Amino acid sequence: MILQSLQSGWQMVRANKRLIAVFYLANLSFGLLLMWPLRAMLKDFIGDSMMGEKLGGALDMDFLFEFIKHNEQAGAVFYGLVFIVPAVAWLFTLFLSGGALAVFAQGEKYEPALFWGGAAKYFGRFCRLALWSLPVLAILFCLQYLESGAQRLFFGKDPYQNITYWGSWIKVGLRALSFLLFGMILDYARIHAVLNDERKMRVSLRASLKFIAQNFLSTFGLALLLLAVGGLALVVYNPLANGLAAPSGVVILLLFLLQQFYMLFRATLRLTLYASQLHLYRALESAPAPAEITSAAEVDMNGLTPATE
Repeated sequence: MILQSLQSGWQMVRANKRLIAVFYLANLSFGLLLMWPLRAMLKDFIGDSMMGEKLGGALDMDFLFEFIKHNEQAGAVFYGLVFIVPAVAWLFTLFLSGGALAVFAQGEKYEPALFWGGAAKYFGRFCRLALWSLPVLAILFCLQYLESGAQRLFFGKDPYQNITYWGSWIKVGLRALSFLLFGMILDYARIHAVLNDERKMRVSLRASLKFIAQNFLSTFGLALLLLAVGGLALVVYNPLANGLAAPSGVVILLLFLLQQFYMLFRATLRLTLYASQLHLYRALESAPAPAEITSAAEVDMNGLTPATE
């Protein structure tokens, strides 16, 4: 079932290549929004010196700390950008996900009216869903403290150093697992909302939790498989990007092309996850096709229709 859903999801993405372009351009825009002010701050800091060569290849932590230490005002701006831009980018990705799920659910090829209409229609609901999901995130985040409790129970207040070392890695694994599970819950809740045209997001959240609990091996296996593919791509990308560090126009062009290819791959992987999860949900739940979306006039964002919760 997992491989069948993955194959079906990939076929849906191949049939909607414009969706890849939309997600790629969105990521590129937010990347430029983050990097352009940073570029200006770095230029003021290093000027035209040879220190700029340190910006190529692997991240030089000494250079980063030096930059932050001697540019307190720029450092405050940098921290603001690091937190604000990703948050806005996540909200915009949430907006785009409604359009992508609408296209995949209808079984149609990309049409601007269908995609942007779906994105606008479900954005308000998805924002409410994210708020409803915060308690679930808090519970899942507490999974990492199981390791602390077990360590203290079996090894006391002062365990051996190797116990604390491996325990820290177990905590990292549990933390990653909690975010993976939370992403799954949000994804299937969104799918339920789209396929059933559900307006009450607490209903979609409960349906998602029930569906994952009943089909845990399939849902978790699919998410883990695509996460592994993304991790493998990152393992391949990082050494290549770090190796392209020479101050040469050709090398800089190759690094730029490599980065854009990686961004395209990530956008494709995200859309494949959406489509594969939707296929899996339909296969296991026999969910009906959603009502047709024809234009953005069907928006039900806050303030345009009566509140449902």
